[in-house]
Amino acid sequence: MYDLLIQNGLVIDGTGKQAFPADVAVCGDRIAKIAPKIEAEAKKVYDAKGKYVIPGLIDPHVHEEWICMIDGRYPFFLKEGVTTVVNGNCGHSIIPGDVNHIMDYYLGNGLLSLKQWEEYKKTFPRWHDFESYAQAAEEKGTNLNFVTLMGHGTIRWSVMNGAHQRKPTKEEHEQIESIVRNGMEQGMFGISFGLDYVPSRYADMEEICDVVNMVKEYDGVSAAHQRNYIGIYEATQEFLEVGRRTGARIQISHLASDTPEAFEAARKAHDEEGVQVHIDTIPESTGHCISKSRILLFIMALSDELFSQGVEGVKKALADPEGRAMITRECYIFAGDKGSKYVVHSDDPHLENRSVLDIARERGVDPDECMLDLIADENNYVFWLNAPAAHVPSKFIEHCPSIVENPYVSVGSDEIFGDPADPFDWYEVRRRGSFIIFANQYLKKGVPYEEIVRRNTSMVADHFGIEKRGRLQEGNFADIAVIDLEHYYYPEVSQEQYKTPDLTGEGCEFLVVNGQVELEDGQVLRTYGGRVLRKNRQI
Repeated sequence: MYDLLIQNGLVIDGTGKQAFPADVAVCGDRIAKIAPKIEAEAKKVYDAKGKYVIPGLIDPHVHEEWICMIDGRYPFFLKEGVTTVVNGNCGHSIIPGDVNHIMDYYLGNGLLSLKQWEEYKKTFPRWHDFESYAQAAEEKGTNLNFVTLMGHGTIRWSVMNGAHQRKPTKEEHEQIESIVRNGMEQGMFGISFGLDYVPSRYADMEEICDVVNMVKEYDGVSAAHQRNYIGIYEATQEFLEVGRRTGARIQISHLASDTPEAFEAARKAHDEEGVQVHIDTIPESTGHCISKSRILLFIMALSDELFSQGVEGVKKALADPEGRAMITRECYIFAGDKGSKYVVHSDDPHLENRSVLDIARERGVDPDECMLDLIADENNYVFWLNAPAAHVPSKFIEHCPSIVENPYVSVGSDEIFGDPADPFDWYEVRRRGSFIIFANQYLKKGVPYEEIVRRNTSMVADHFGIEKRGRLQEGNFADIAVIDLEHYYYPEVSQEQYKTPDLTGEGCEFLVVNGQVELEDGQVLRTYGGRVLRKNRQI
């Protein structure tokens, strides 16, 4: 008797092969049989008639490594059909050091609120390395499988005791190497860089290649939030050069679709030079919604001078003309037309759903000063940066033909750190529908659904070295999503949508992780069948 039998579906196996009618039987955590008609009995039977049965989707770029310590359900992902995520991106990770040390790093980079920082230090389980983190996460429970990268920024900051614009000393380099090797030996999958952020932005080509070569020895992957402040195309060429010099597998993270020449450069590097490069992209993004308390932390994280001064240093700078000038100069969130920056939640109803430019005109002040005034006052706000209501062009626009035809492009939702207890703290609604948006966009452009699935399953699994996942194949782990493609839908953008940050997608009817049913009839279950995967112990 099988544990689970999915009947009457159209199977897409994840390889790009054409869909075929078949039943899928599961025994324990594995796919036991795939055949046109399976007559055996099963403890549970699901009728997938008229729907696609696909491998669980894999998101190669998220920031979900510690959310399971509060809530391991992950409804945004499950309702799109995602079963595995890659954590530890943009140079930020859960190692090295104990949990309190890691929380200090995340706070310093604006990735935790002060409230979260204080609470998590008291309530989180203790960890001191990857293995103890993995055990803690699995004990808490997760509905998703985790692939975990080391963060170069976290490691560099830890070893060098801060963000310093210099090369590591010989002793520091040896400490970095020891941490990297220990992480890989414990089962981490590679490393990520945040080359736009301190301290990773201080790493030159030699330092980056040194670290990538360490990871390559363990067949790991190296991902990068690139040095986009030099230009997206130029930053892409820089990281492609890392791939050329090292021969390692590299991942270009959340590449913006308004720069198709960067996608083409990566494709040519792969096909013509043998560079082992893949790309993930956010299919559609409409700006961030950020609470005032979080903005104060971002100002601190983005400023070389304020980075070490904490939130009180930011508040002091806001009260000083020279400090304000420095904030405006160093913090990119202030760049651009203030007509694109809206107040979408406010203690003052008079300011609700109005742009900073509109408020500045009413007050008769400079728009930049108005933005700083709002951040400095005593009221609470949620700001919508780059609001579509202002007709601000996004960097993540509909994909042109050269991107659509690029076989090395997958979704990377870049689902952001937020506060599960406060959904208005920091969010971007459209990212929570990334796989649905990508699928529907590409279907309209004539891409077969089988190819869309391949790019977001087996292609990602192979590149990251995730074994026995990403394909519906007998003997593989039973990570399975049932998709009603006709109703695979995520709500369109509207002003009102941004008052409902917990919106989820529709059309994933049934989902299984490691043989455990996590989603049924649209209801997320607390089965917690997910695992923290160890690269060197997958089978």
